Amino acid sequence: MRVVLVNWARIWDGASVGGGVNGYCQSLALALRERGHDVVSVMGGTTHVTEPAGCFVRRHDDWLGVRVFEFINSSVLAPSIQQFSEPMGEVSAPELEREFDRLLEMLRPDVVHFNNIEGFSIGCVDRARERGCRVVFSLHNYHTICPQVYLMQRHREVCFDYDNGHNCETCIDVPTREQQRQERIESYLKEVGWKPPAAPTTAAHRRREAYLRWRDAIGWVPQAITGAMLHARELLGPRPDSQPEPCPVPLPGHSVSSAQDVIAPALVPATLSVVGTVVGSRATAGSLSSDASADTRGTTRQVLGEVGGRPTPDRIGPEYRPLLNLVTVEPPSDKPLNEYGKRRLAMVEMLNRCDRALAVSDFVRRKFEAMGVDARVVRTQPIGSRITRVVELSRELVFDPPVFDRERPRPVRIVFMGYNHYYKGLQVLADALGLLTPDELSRIELSIHALDGQAIEHVFRRMEPRLAKLVFVPGYTFHDIPWMLGGKDLGIVCSVWWDNGPQTVFEFMGCGVPVLGAAVGGIPDFIRDGHDGLLFRGNDRDHLAARLREIVYEPWLLERLRSNVRPPKGMTDHAAEIEAVYQGVDPGNAEPATPPEDALRVGLGSGGM
Repeated sequence: MRVVLVNWARIWDGASVGGGVNGYCQSLALALRERGHDVVSVMGGTTHVTEPAGCFVRRHDDWLGVRVFEFINSSVLAPSIQQFSEPMGEVSAPELEREFDRLLEMLRPDVVHFNNIEGFSIGCVDRARERGCRVVFSLHNYHTICPQVYLMQRHREVCFDYDNGHNCETCIDVPTREQQRQERIESYLKEVGWKPPAAPTTAAHRRREAYLRWRDAIGWVPQAITGAMLHARELLGPRPDSQPEPCPVPLPGHSVSSAQDVIAPALVPATLSVVGTVVGSRATAGSLSSDASADTRGTTRQVLGEVGGRPTPDRIGPEYRPLLNLVTVEPPSDKPLNEYGKRRLAMVEMLNRCDRALAVSDFVRRKFEAMGVDARVVRTQPIGSRITRVVELSRELVFDPPVFDRERPRPVRIVFMGYNHYYKGLQVLADALGLLTPDELSRIELSIHALDGQAIEHVFRRMEPRLAKLVFVPGYTFHDIPWMLGGKDLGIVCSVWWDNGPQTVFEFMGCGVPVLGAAVGGIPDFIRDGHDGLLFRGNDRDHLAARLREIVYEPWLLERLRSNVRPPKGMTDHAAEIEAVYQGVDPGNAEPATPPEDALRVGLGSGGM
């Protein structure tokens, strides 16, 4: 079969650009090639130029036998965050769709497999259907129902209600699409090292330059004359009978007009007293009530922590709310659909027109069904991982850690690996470790391999004197993973959103390392709590700290978990499954590995191992 894989990022970059989705596309392309298929990679949305104008397709050099095409000047920018301000652009993009159709006419593929639609439009999916191709859409993320991908309002709070798109309007601040496009143009010119040719030096050009300098030199004259005339009219014109009321400038603090204003307690925000209780009550001199916690100015909370005997972490806000793995139908809205609402409706309808939509975990399938995707179209299809092959090629690096001595156990070797951005939850791990005592921290050897981790490194360095050991590396490549995980006891995955398909979990398990993972999204599909790993309540620092205490006080339990870890499905087996999807002979949905109600309870007590 001739298969077109659609994704916005360049296939040769793998996960380093485009994250896990692009890493998957790279792996799938190679696995399908090994099975004898003609594989084509199509990307778009990232390269923009001023000349030639308009959207057009270019062919790159083949990559390991895969033909590669890129759409230049796509009217849909990628990654999706750059298109956020114009949601309907992802619904219809006629110029892009015509060029996409022209490429399909020349390629004549059997299957078009959209791994996302960033950089493309719904019309591109429809053009593939109209060409008679079998259309498959993999739901690696939530981009089709959330234009900023993560279903996280303001990047911090899980979205349960988009209010017919009206909550999307205030979700995040982004530059305009045109600003983003100009940045893309400049970035591409810098990448290829192109500079505009030097300006001509003809006599006409020199006269033009002289005129421009003269115009700039006297440019102030007409402005000064115009300004003087306006001021003259104000001075000589009739005086209005009444003047507008001046708009008072907000002043800091409270008015001081009497002795009572000086003596009585002042009020903190939310009508609470700094040292007392509620408005109108008298405070005992020198007392600090619980109401003082409402005062969030400066270092107030840290000072209150000192008074209480231990610094109090600042955990005010929805971003600290624990997250359960519930799939709920969004509440009805009485507001009309805005552009974001129309976009979501159109995306759901597009998915229902596909031959098959593949959810990378059972949670994702249930979530999209709750959003209106037809259960007859969407099925759960976990992805495979190339980590199994990488491990086979470097087996000597993946070795077991030493056995724990029950009398004098060594420190537990714990690893975090992944991107350092909010969604991956490295800050949750830092907060949870901060809840442990110095004795408990002394029982942990911590390794952090965090891409772009420099911004948070100082938080872990503060703990370093209390930890048995700290290794902090702000980056790694996929092929470093066996070296990073050899001899380690436990991996940690702290996602704070409904993580679709946790590839990091696969990578840990591929190296024989059990995982302590957040019970969110697809993670519980692959970790059986107390059998081959552990779960903690999503975005819950206290519960993560409790599970870490279990581990440091009874570390030998990790040996049992490790003995039950099995490697994930490899890409060769997964490619065979995807081939069946392409042929239209794939089976229906299997029963979920963990029933939804159990996924809420499992591992959420104090014990469980």
